[in-house]
Order: sequence, then C-alpha cells, then structure tokens
Amino acid sequence: MERLENFKLRVPNRVYSALASKIAGLLLPQILAIEAGLFKGKSILVSAPTASGKTLVGEMAALNAIYSGKKVIYVAPLKALLSEKYEEFSKDYPGIKTTISMGDLTENDVNLDKSDMIFVSTEKLDSLLRNSSKGIVNVGCVIYDEIHLLGDPERGPALEFVISLNKRLYPKAQIIGLSATIGNSDEIAAWLGSELVKTDFRPVKLEKKIYFDKELVNGKKERVDNVDDPLLNIVIHLLKNRKQALVFSQTKKTAVSNAKSISQSVEKSLSEEEKKELKKLSADILYALDSPTTQCRELSDLVLKGVAFHHAGLVYKQRKLVEQSFRQGLIKFIVSTPTLALGVNLPANTVVISSIYRYGTSRMELLPAMEVAQMSGRAGRPKYDKEGTSIIIARTEKELEIIRDRYIDGGIEPVESGFNNEASLRKYILALVCFEPRISVKDLTDFFDSTFYGSRDFAFSYKVKEVLDFLVDKNFIEKTGSSLEPTDIGRLINRLYLDPYTGLLFLGFLEKMKKGMEYDDFKALHIIFCSQEFKFIRISQPEAAKYEEDSFSMSLHIDESLVPYDRYIAAIKMARVMEEWISEKKEAFIEEEYGVLPGEFYGLIENARWLLYALRELARFSGVKASEFSKLSVRVTHGIKEELLPLISLPNIGRVRARRLYANGMKSESDIKSSSQERLVKLLGQAVGTDLYKYLHKDDVQPTLKDVV
Repeated sequence: MERLENFKLRVPNRVYSALASKIAGLLLPQILAIEAGLFKGKSILVSAPTASGKTLVGEMAALNAIYSGKKVIYVAPLKALLSEKYEEFSKDYPGIKTTISMGDLTENDVNLDKSDMIFVSTEKLDSLLRNSSKGIVNVGCVIYDEIHLLGDPERGPALEFVISLNKRLYPKAQIIGLSATIGNSDEIAAWLGSELVKTDFRPVKLEKKIYFDKELVNGKKERVDNVDDPLLNIVIHLLKNRKQALVFSQTKKTAVSNAKSISQSVEKSLSEEEKKELKKLSADILYALDSPTTQCRELSDLVLKGVAFHHAGLVYKQRKLVEQSFRQGLIKFIVSTPTLALGVNLPANTVVISSIYRYGTSRMELLPAMEVAQMSGRAGRPKYDKEGTSIIIARTEKELEIIRDRYIDGGIEPVESGFNNEASLRKYILALVCFEPRISVKDLTDFFDSTFYGSRDFAFSYKVKEVLDFLVDKNFIEKTGSSLEPTDIGRLINRLYLDPYTGLLFLGFLEKMKKGMEYDDFKALHIIFCSQEFKFIRISQPEAAKYEEDSFSMSLHIDESLVPYDRYIAAIKMARVMEEWISEKKEAFIEEEYGVLPGEFYGLIENARWLLYALRELARFSGVKASEFSKLSVRVTHGIKEELLPLISLPNIGRVRARRLYANGMKSESDIKSSSQERLVKLLGQAVGTDLYKYLHKDDVQPTLKDVV
C-alpha cells in the first residue's frame, strides 16, 4: 500500500478529499488504474483476484464523473452484490444522490435521471431499455462489476447485450470493467476499448494447499491425523487452531450432510456464552416462516452447534442471519454450494473445497478453474488476517494430480460468450429492433458483429440473419425493403421480456381458449412452467414416470416444436406444486411432498407471477378474457383459495389472517366492517385489529365545525 498523499497531484481535488475521509492509502490495482489514465477519461478493465481493491477503482471513476457534472451507472449481475455496493457507496458518500433499481418496474424508475449514481442490475437495465425508458442522459461513466460473468450461460447474454447497447448509447462514456482473473482479459479489454490493468496482487496473501492422505501439501507436508474422514479431519485441525472456515460442497444435499458431519466437533469448541447467543439465533432461523419446514429445523439444529449450511433453498431472512452471524464470529463454519463464492462479501480465514466435481447436464464434471479461484479468493479477511488459506481435498492420487495441474499450477479458462445460441439471439434481435424502429438489416448485423461474440466469430452475421428470418416469418418483426420494424405483438413480447418461443407457446394456448377450450388453473400453471423462461425444474426418474402416466388422462396439448417432452412432463410436477400452494398448503408440506425447498419455492412464485402477468397481457392483446389470469396471479402471490380474494388486499392481512377472518364468518370487507373493534382485536391481535378497524372506518368520522371552517 502507498500513502494516499503521494498521489495528491494525480487525483482531482474533490475526489482526493472524498477519498481522504475514507482511506489512508492505495493498493496496487488502484495505482495501476491511475497510471493507465483513470482520471484522464480512459476506459479501464481491472482483472484481479477477489478482495484486491477493484471496487475502489470504480468508485474513483464514479466520483470523478459525478464531480464533473456527469451521471454514473453501476451495473452488477447479482442482486445481493448490487445491494451491498449501493449501501456501502451511499454510506461512504452521503452527499451524492444515489438510487438502486432492480426487480419489477416501478414509478421510481421514471425518475432515475434525477440521481447522480444509479445502481442497477443487468436484467433491470435491459428491461428499462426494452420499455423505452431512455431517460438516463448525460452519462459520463458506466461501471460493470463481475464482468467475467459474460461467460455465464444464464446471465452472460443480457450483460453482453447491455454493454453493446450502452456503447452505442453513450459512446463518450468512460467504461470501467471489474473482473476476477480470467484467461482472456486482453480480448475483453480490446472489445471494451479499454486499458487493461491485470495483476495477481492480494492485500492478504493466499496460501493454496492440497489435502491428501492425512497431509496438507504446499511444497512442504503437514501431517493432520485426527480422524479418517478428510473433511472432518481438516475441521478438527482448524478448530485446534481457532480458525473459521467456509466449506464448499457440490450440491445442496451434500452441503447439508457435510454440515451435519462436522457439527458435533464444532459444538465441543463453543463457549457457554456462544451457546447462549446461538440459541437465540437458532430460534430466529427456525421461525423465519410461519410454519417451520424440515429444512428450517435442520438449519436451526445445526446453528445451535455453531455450523450452518447455505444455498438457494434458504429463504432470504435465513441467509442474512447466517451471513451476519458468520461475520460476527458466532457461526464457525458455513458449508455452502459454490454460489456463495459469487458476489457476496463473506471472507473467512480458511476456505475448504470438499470436491473438485459437480453435476453437469448429464454427468459429473470438473469444476472450472475460475470457479475454484473464486472460492479460494474468499480466504483471508483483509482487516484481520495477514494470510488466508485455501484447502482443496483430493481423495485419490488421480484427483491429487488434477488439482496440481488444473487448480494450483494451471491458468484460468478464457471467458466464452453466451450469445451463440438461438434463444439469446431471438430475444435480443427483437429487443434491438424495438429499441431502434426502422433499423436497417445492415445496422442490425453490424450491432451484433460489435458484440463480444461477434468480434470473435466472423460468420456470426449469417446466424443473425437466420434468426431474423424466423422472427419475420412468425410476425414479430416486419421487413420492408432493408428496413425492420417490430409488429404490435413483437413490441408486446419484447416489453414482457419473453423469448419469442414462449410468446408463440402462450399465444397458441390463448388461441385454444378463443376456440372454446375452458379455462382451468392447472392448465394455466402448466403452460407457464412449459416456457423457456422457467429455470427451476428438478425431477427424478421415478417422478418423471409418475407424471408421464398422469399426463395420459390430461387434455394438455402442447406444440412439441416449442416444448421438449421432458420439460412438458416436469411442468406437470411444478403445476401440481403450485396447485397445492393456492389450496393453502404450507411450505412444510410442499418440501416434504415434492422436495422443493422454501428458498427455491419463493423463486418459483416470483417466476410464476411474472409469467402469469405476461399471459394476462397477451390475453388482453388477443381478445381473451384476462380476469382469470389476474385472480390466479393474486392467489399464487399469497397462496390462497379463491374465496379469500376479497380479504387479501386489506392492510396487514396475509393468508393466515385472511383464513382466520373467513372461518369466523367475515367473508367480505363489509362483513369485517360490521364487526366490532374488540372482535377484530381478539382475532388478529391488538395492533393489526385496531389498525384494520380504523382503516375500514376512516370515512365514518363526522367532520367537526372546525373541520368545516
């Protein structure tokens, strides 16, 4: 680290003053960025390990742009990361107007241009552009965090499209790309038109070790001989040395089983005061839902012992409690799936990678070197440790050789674009035509040639034209000469953020309704879960056989060219799950009966709401009665039967309170209004009952003479 005052002449005055109130010195990536022209308007790509100081490079560029009268857009692909950076920046620079935008479109999005610093998720920025929200002007800097996720199959295409479009919208804006170490950072820098700052610097030294046959190997060997089980052996060793650790496991299931296997040993290391605090935490985790599920009980029991598992199956409150308690040192070990390595700032003294394999599309696959580097990068806490340790477990001599060659001595893989698939091209060709009506075919192909994928594949324009022909043939785009214009249905599909394939699927369903097919909830749920957009479908072979047999008695006619058969069958399971929910079954039942964990289930609800909204809007466009889709959406949101719809919109009334009111004869708003305040308090509690009574009687108050005057 070099003292900040040594750079006083190279940093603009206002930026220097803002930094001086926060830091004492600059780290190597920050110094290299300044030398590369950060304050001279040069675009910069920083490729450096986790916790190396990349974020401050973005902050310096942002401050410089804002103090020059320009606006800044900060783009991140992960909501957790985006929220964290927004909160940190707002706290550190309270005089700057900041706003955050992610999730559904809201009225606040219209006023984004009133902020100096706009934090926005990749998908949200994409959505804003699709909905013609072009109000962000005078942009001086765009920051792309975790830009290496260009290679992510799900997130990458949206990020690549947004970057390409922003380069077109804001050609003079400074671009700051923040990336983990990647194999082809020079290619990405060239694509961005930026200077490359590449370094392996870490403020906390990282020591990489391999565990094999009861030894920790890192040049020299250290004998670890407590028990035979490799993970438990390492954990006992770390406990003896009073170390906290993150343990990465292959799957949700192995994360839970590994947490259980080490919990007894961790419990023995706890003090009485820690056990007392963990008891409170355990209760908070257990009752994160109205009715605890098996997973809630498992996590709660483990937390009592100073251990937690962490994966997508946890609900938000549980994840936050686990993360916060780990940072405080109360939880000693978190056993997680690799997702925790992305975005969330949760360092530990030690990281243990329990397996170098994961489940791929059809078989076990080796972890990418970048993913292992991301996990290992969590080792070492900048404020507490001089050195962090990453331990990779090898269970065979073959694995030992692979780890040495691939993860210790090997390089990081290059980032490959996710744009080379028809689903991405369908969505983003339509998006560009909607964004720039009357665009020429040449301009469109030139745009896609300017993407990261297009810059590497000279035959890309032929693929683009093939997909364009499909969109014209299916009436999403109208071609007049060399000019392209979206049709009305094309605009709507784009605004709804749907794959045109899904548009065709939904429109075909609605056409059947127009021809006399009777509506029912199950058919509507099944069709949305057949869509390309629905990501979470896990189904075992026995389940597939069961639901295939069920399908023989159902009149579910789906276009086989739009929906693969295995997705069609899996969607029956998902529709059954959602049917249980709107029949007022609890999360515990759904977990036990269908194996869908609460965190996954709430993701399911979020997806279903969006797709039901899209189906409703397409119904209105097609002249089909849309009210049933609206009702179903509300029922999915709250998990209620149709009879509770009149009650659920009342303030502080959820599914449990609505059912309690209904069971006591209050089936409508007028029924509740005719009840006494005392009765409402008895049923709903003092605060909720009183507030509801006042809400329903707010217009009954007679004006006084003073009010009239």
